[in-house]
Amino acid sequence: MNILVIGASGQLGSTIKSLVSKKNDGLKFVFKSSAELDVTDYKAVHEELTSKQYAYCINCAAFTNVDGAEKDSDLARLINITGPRNLALNCNETKTVLIHISTDFVFDGFLNEPYKEGDIARPIGF
Repeated sequence: MNILVIGASGQLGSTIKSLVSKKNDGLKFVFKSSAELDVTDYKAVHEELTSKQYAYCINCAAFTNVDGAEKDSDLARLINITGPRNLALNCNETKTVLIHISTDFVFDGFLNEPYKEGDIARPIGF
């Protein structure tokens, strides 16, 4: 089974890489850094997802610098909105299960209990 991990050079992607390199149980992981696969490039995403028969695509690529996102909101939107959209459209077409990992920065922080997946996003900043 082929599994694509995007954003492999970041904190989350590199952690996944170190964990699965120890034991993979017959799974074939393909790790792509953001430099190797630009999620903002629809055609590049399409070519990668159609080049192999991936069962899963794990998206770890993100613009995570909160202050940087405030300063360069266009780039942050491109990476954090257009990128996942490109992945979702292409994964849907290729019948690849997309696992998209986000952060709690999409919530305002006013809830007095842990947030759940279905909670409404209310980011304070960009």
